[in-house]
Amino acid sequence: MTARPARPFGFPREARLKRRQLIRPLFDRSRQDVETVASGSIRLLYRVVPRALAQPTDCIQTGFAVGRSSGSVERNRQRRTLREVYRLNQDIVRRAFRSQTKVLTVMVVLRGGDADRVRIDLPEALVALAARLPDTVDRSTGRS
Repeated sequence: MTARPARPFGFPREARLKRRQLIRPLFDRSRQDVETVASGSIRLLYRVVPRALAQPTDCIQTGFAVGRSSGSVERNRQRRTLREVYRLNQDIVRRAFRSQTKVLTVMVVLRGGDADRVRIDLPEALVALAARLPDTVDRSTGRS
């Protein structure tokens, strides 16, 4: 069986945030190592963790959360839209975070508001996240 070529705008399974032990700390408000970036109806919760804890093959793992205020069909459409917009704009964060010993865990949360604004708000939030990453990585490694 031959290996499939890497797709530049792909979102492989290794890049998806699935492990409970990595997701729960992102929503724990008492943790000091979780930071947030907000833009419009999007909030990004992110944390830098040691590679041994995450055990991924990818240096960035991303999850998506949508509130339960709407029906399941609408919620799934919103989640698909989040994934698609992230997939097309993930290079913004990938260029800013290139660590061999750490893993960036990101949860993209759609807050209330117009779900159609996701196409504008998510790229803005990713740019803000990329701007804050160097400081976050320095704090996680203990550098000043």
